[in-house]
Amino acid sequence: MLLPSKGCKLIFLVGVIMLWMGQAAAAEKDYQALSLEDCLAVAREQNPVLSASREKVQELVADYQAARSKFFPRLVLLSYYDRLPPNRFTSGALTNQELFKREGFTSVTGKQIIFDGLKTYYNTQAAKTGTQSQKQEVQRTADELAFTVTQAFYQLIEAKENLKVAQEALQQRQEFGKLTDAFYKAGKVTNLDYVRAKSQVSEAEQAVVEAQNAVRLAKEILARTLGLKEQVQVDVKGKLPQEFAAAGDMNSLWQEVLKTNPEIKKLDLDIAQSQTLIKAARGSYFPEVSLQAGSDVRHRDLGGTKPEWIAGVFMEYPFFEGGLTRAQVAKASSQTQQLLEKKRDRLNGIKVDLTTAWKDQENARQGVATTKQTVATNEEAYASAQALYRHGKAIGLDVLQGQVDLTGSRFQLIRYAVAYEIGKARIKQIIGSNQSEPYQPSKSGGQKP
Repeated sequence: MLLPSKGCKLIFLVGVIMLWMGQAAAAEKDYQALSLEDCLAVAREQNPVLSASREKVQELVADYQAARSKFFPRLVLLSYYDRLPPNRFTSGALTNQELFKREGFTSVTGKQIIFDGLKTYYNTQAAKTGTQSQKQEVQRTADELAFTVTQAFYQLIEAKENLKVAQEALQQRQEFGKLTDAFYKAGKVTNLDYVRAKSQVSEAEQAVVEAQNAVRLAKEILARTLGLKEQVQVDVKGKLPQEFAAAGDMNSLWQEVLKTNPEIKKLDLDIAQSQTLIKAARGSYFPEVSLQAGSDVRHRDLGGTKPEWIAGVFMEYPFFEGGLTRAQVAKASSQTQQLLEKKRDRLNGIKVDLTTAWKDQENARQGVATTKQTVATNEEAYASAQALYRHGKAIGLDVLQGQVDLTGSRFQLIRYAVAYEIGKARIKQIIGSNQSEPYQPSKSGGQKP
């Protein structure tokens, strides 16, 4: 039996809507189960700080093109029409001839610099070096972003693991509270034991609430670090590290930092750029030699239309400029010295940062080994206290203390494991990834120098 035509249309419309909704849902990215690699990929695409740093390269490419343009001739088109009063020489007339009253003029002039003290050459080289320096800044920003994302990722893992421990501790204390309540009703324990057990349950509930809030905060921090929109929810998949290798030799790590750290590379390029700008500023001490030529057509109401041209080699030498060039050279030299001192200071700072990160990782690695043993000891102590309490050979305080010690050691183990990964990521950031961040020109275009 065939359906009516209206029914067919309705089914077709519903099918189209469902298909569209399915495609729209598939088009949206899922941020609910991100691995660390997924988080890093999303941050490289979405984070606004890294995007702005990349766009800065485009600005410096434009500066390079502007400096390079002076290698080419400059052509100027000039045109005007003029009306003059016929009696402009009436008072004290110098001539009896009739003068023109209207004039039209059109010209094309060109100027090609032959020598300018190499200012154009050095300015172009400085602009090119500035672009390369900004690319190292992009890489530094990318490495810093990778560390920040890794830190936020493991802080979320830590918050989720802490929540599991807090929930388990709450369950343990609730069970102990029920046991204490039964003993209290049977007259085997005092009211103090009963009240203390209830108090411990309340504290465990508070710890669960705080852990849940910490998870929400960690998710928000991760989402903002990735650069996602405010309404997008984010969650991660992953677990605490199981292997804890040594950080390595400090001297070897420092030598690697000197070779690959993008901030040090950027400072070296900034110094080279500043030294080039000194040479460009000194170019003003030399005369400018240029080839200039022009061709024009001049029309007057008296004399008719006359074509004209001029060509020649010109030299301009500002023999007095109030000390401008000397001041520009002094400024460029001072900037170079400032950069040299800045590099010396940053080397000291980076060495301290590397030592701190190395110390944090090694302390965390040792802390994990020690805390694992403490957790095993506290688990045994808690189980023993609980068994003795059931048989009336221990008091409730022993069990509660065992619970507190076990929960605290589990929190500590999580804290050390996360600190190990964060310290490891910090060392990686300081060393530098030694991989060029891909250059992404803006949609407006531009050329790469």
